[in-house]
Amino acid sequence: MVDYHIHPDFSPDAQGSIADYCKRALAIGVSELCFTTHYEPDPVRADIERVIVKGEARTIESNWVEAYIKEVERCEKDFPELRILVGIEVGYEMGLEGRIADFLSNNRFDFVLGAVHCLDHVSITSKEELAEFRSRLKPLGSEFVARRYFEYVRAAAGSGLFDCLAHLDIWRKYILPELGADFVQAIGQFIEPMVNALASSKTGLEINTAALRRGEGEPYPSKEIIALAVRAGIRTFSIGSDCHRVSDLGCGVKTAEEMLFQFGLKPARFQKRQRLSV
Repeated sequence: MVDYHIHPDFSPDAQGSIADYCKRALAIGVSELCFTTHYEPDPVRADIERVIVKGEARTIESNWVEAYIKEVERCEKDFPELRILVGIEVGYEMGLEGRIADFLSNNRFDFVLGAVHCLDHVSITSKEELAEFRSRLKPLGSEFVARRYFEYVRAAAGSGLFDCLAHLDIWRKYILPELGADFVQAIGQFIEPMVNALASSKTGLEINTAALRRGEGEPYPSKEIIALAVRAGIRTFSIGSDCHRVSDLGCGVKTAEEMLFQFGLKPARFQKRQRLSV
């Protein structure tokens, strides 16, 4: 099994060291791990976003990546049975393409996930920030939120910065319960254009299994969207549990693999930002 979306304790919302995850991988049969610590570069949110190094909270722009990479390299030596990759999950924000590009070029990553976590600096993926969403975005209505999400996805894909885009229909988590049936109708018109934007830019798509462990019947994105992506020509699909706890490593990955197999595909694997041949 491979798991390409793992948050060790460098991410402020995660628990468990890189070594802890490696020990768990050996126990459950995950042979390839890609750690994807959060990188949220939006300066408007600089007072909110942090990275943790040895229990100490640091700013996003501090020199934390060196410690992160060294820890992965140490575990590569300590766990030779595993293939361990240095990845990153970048929270995309419009207008920061240059900043993100500089960050990626200045650091060695094997795999880069892009993610739309915020719209106009307001989180849409954090339970703790739902009050802000309700006060600032929800009053603008379903059509606005749906169109804005599409605009972010299209821009993220068009940036060419990312190997895959994470959890495409993450709106199912918090936005949909907040906006209801109106949002279903509003977002429906943008799903195919989002998929086409990814295909045109040659950006891959992640199958994120976090929804499965929360009891939902389908991963992010749904099988319907995966089928649309395959028809649009996308052949690069990473699979990740989006685990923030050691116990969640690999959860749902087998199910996602089986889903891909139905389309005649296998999970994408990377090294130094290059997809490995199957």
